[in-house]
Amino acid sequence: MSFQNHLIEDLRLCILRILAEAPGHRGNSSIIQSAVNQLGHHVTREQVVQQMDYLASLQAIDTEMVGPVKVAELRSIGENHLRRLGPPLPGVKLPSLG
Repeated sequence: MSFQNHLIEDLRLCILRILAEAPGHRGNSSIIQSAVNQLGHHVTREQVVQQMDYLASLQAIDTEMVGPVKVAELRSIGENHLRRLGPPLPGVKLPSLG
């Protein structure tokens, strides 16, 4: 696996973690972009939206457009991935144990 693929998988995991910690398990693309960049990623809002769409395709999150931003809400499939319950989500880094 390439380094770029590792970064993308980690970015997807970061998005899930941010939503898990957010009030109501919801966040918009602007807030998520700021948060993932503070966690060491250097991504644009468009890149965040692309990964939100990928996570939505796995049913890990729900998304909707609200004005110019995309809003995401964590679903149980995404929560289960963070807890390492059930099958892992393809293309999403597994969280470390402990």
